[in-house]
Amino acid sequence: MTQTQHGLTQPLRQLAAQAQQQVDIAALAQGLEAFCRRLQPPLNQLTFRQRRPLVELLIDRIIVTDDQVEIRYVVPTGPKGETTPFCHVRLDYLDRPTPAIHSNV
Repeated sequence: MTQTQHGLTQPLRQLAAQAQQQVDIAALAQGLEAFCRRLQPPLNQLTFRQRRPLVELLIDRIIVTDDQVEIRYVVPTGPKGETTPFCHVRLDYLDRPTPAIHSNV
């Protein structure tokens, strides 16, 4: 019976982790949708020339390696994200090695 219980405990933990991941993804999606709803009306009134600097603010860094370009960006996904200083939003990027970084966009 103990062996059967142990055999069922692991799948149960996996299901709980998957369920929590789905909850987190749903919260992320809701945060993005709310951000887009708040941003859409003012953006519709801006010209391309006015929008470009705003989009550039979302770019964290650009990494060029051989023939590939990776653009790492930051998008606020919740009310706290919109008020968090930009340099504190994606600190995990700082831990990853970067062969070459170009800051000109």
